[in-house]
Amino acid sequence: MRNKILPALLLLALVAFLPSPAAADPDEETLEADLTEAIEKVADAQDAVDAANASAAELETRIAETQAEFDALTVDLDEYAVYLHTEGDLQTTNALLTSSDGQDLIDAMTYTGFLGNERAALVAEAGALLDQLEAERASHAAEVEEAAVALDEAEAAADDLEEQLDALQAENAAGPGSDGGAPAPESYGGSGDEGCTEDDPTTSGCLTPRTLHMYNETIEAGFDHYVSCYRSGGGGEHPKGRACDWAADESGFQDTDATGDDKAYGDQLAAWYVNNADTLEVEYVIWYREFWSPSSGWKSYSGQDGSPAGDHTNHVHISMR
Repeated sequence: MRNKILPALLLLALVAFLPSPAAADPDEETLEADLTEAIEKVADAQDAVDAANASAAELETRIAETQAEFDALTVDLDEYAVYLHTEGDLQTTNALLTSSDGQDLIDAMTYTGFLGNERAALVAEAGALLDQLEAERASHAAEVEEAAVALDEAEAAADDLEEQLDALQAENAAGPGSDGGAPAPESYGGSGDEGCTEDDPTTSGCLTPRTLHMYNETIEAGFDHYVSCYRSGGGGEHPKGRACDWAADESGFQDTDATGDDKAYGDQLAAWYVNNADTLEVEYVIWYREFWSPSSGWKSYSGQDGSPAGDHTNHVHISMR
């Protein structure tokens, strides 16, 4: 039995020291949902702080009122004590000498004592209430502090998620490539306004060195869906070897508007071109009924026939200078 237990224990120990699987990095949608939840928690924490502060302020008002009442009752009791000391004995003695009814005398003396006891009881009651409120003050101070700490933690968590989201959005906009940037065309030997001198990897046509550089950098950045650049005939930059169309769908141009992952791919590619427009020397980008140029930014765009191809909702078009 001992020989069977020992290997099992060794196996458990080995499993305990194995590295745990790495947690998957959150995607943008997850971070946005987490940030929304974190912002709600900040609002709840702020409400708790406000409620704690309001409760503490109300308590301070009650303490001030009770203290004032206690002080007034104490003064009244002190004055009554002075009265009894200076005049009470004389009046009692006079009552003993002049009273013809013993019961009246007893009632008078009892009433005098009652007034003193009542005053003392009121002072004692106010003092007890004041002690209770003072104890509650310490409790409320701790509540206010805890609420403030919770608010700070909630705000810090929200700020952290916002930073993560900003970093992820910047990374996504930069593209899947490790550096997210693009070398200048000169690194490919391109400069000036060259003609259509380079073989087009996507067709049997040609590209300018600058356009070929753009194509290679786009592939290098990780954008690998179907693409077509040169085409003969028609207007625009395609016949000049200065434009490419990148399909949103991996397999090619579809006769429907891109949605889901295809739409996200197009958004990311268009953003990558905008972010690298200077180094790539981009002239303009068209994607999903919008037109971008360095001078005007994004503007509304619509094709002549309203089709996915005409509205550029199934592909990203890029033209080079």
